[in-house]
Amino acid sequence: MGVESHVLELSSTVSAEKIFQGLVIDADTVIPKAAPGAYKNVEIKGDGGVGTIKIITLPDGSPITTMTLRTDAINKEALTFDFTVIDGDILLGFIESIENHLVVVPTADGGSITKTTAIFHTKGDAVVPEENIKFANEQNTVLFRALEAYLIAN
Repeated sequence: MGVESHVLELSSTVSAEKIFQGLVIDADTVIPKAAPGAYKNVEIKGDGGVGTIKIITLPDGSPITTMTLRTDAINKEALTFDFTVIDGDILLGFIESIENHLVVVPTADGGSITKTTAIFHTKGDAVVPEENIKFANEQNTVLFRALEAYLIAN
């Protein structure tokens, strides 16, 4: 099994607590308002805490249509969230799972930096193509900026 890691850091003028609340705690209600059409459907199995499974269907025409996420840890005080992609065509047939470690850090000016580390566990010696990483980072940035704009407006 191969392992490769990629980091995405996004800065915001929105406070760390507010970003964490919208991005993690209230994601199921905020994201559909902030980015209508980002998800076609989300099926939730669990109470939102550790062990919760989210089966996400993306819009028609997207190169990736399904992903299943498992919540591994949430720390509201430390503003950290860990989840793993465990199924779906997002795994491209050669990825076993994708561990994600998110932390939101306050900045001196009252804003925040959201840092997400994605650890890809691949089958055999497979390597995730750079264009896939770039596409994922672009999509995650667009979603983050939509969420940020929504939080600023509301």
